[in-house]
Amino acid sequence: MKDDRKRVPLASEYAFALGVATYCFAVCEWNVVWCCERIKPGALQKIVGKELTAGGIATCFTNLTKDMPKSAEREELKILASRFADLVEVRNGIAHGKPCTAPSGEQRLSGRAILEIADLERAADEFTECGISLNAFLHGFLSTFSPAETKGRP
Repeated sequence: MKDDRKRVPLASEYAFALGVATYCFAVCEWNVVWCCERIKPGALQKIVGKELTAGGIATCFTNLTKDMPKSAEREELKILASRFADLVEVRNGIAHGKPCTAPSGEQRLSGRAILEIADLERAADEFTECGISLNAFLHGFLSTFSPAETKGRP
């Protein structure tokens, strides 16, 4: 019913931190998707068409970076692909967290540990840091990359 969400005792500061972390991950993830498309045109359609999960996108990106011609940029992209795969696990811990009441009495999400606002803010910063690095590649090195140099698998 209308306004039932207001019955959930969730502090607005926590909801805000959760929303920021979620949005920052989405920005990072789409930087990965567009990097994939620049490395291998048609990757975007595969990712969207198959509705790949974040983990599937991480695997696709990892494979594409491995198939690029050897260069310092490829090595940096491989590191970013590994970093993104790690961040998928962080995001999954947030997105698939279990609601709980923290010792403070506040409503929180938990997984391996109770997620506090500082944890969500740290995750948002990590997602953003990775996304900024990916965006620099997207509009730098990958804007002039020749996809014909990449091997076959998407």
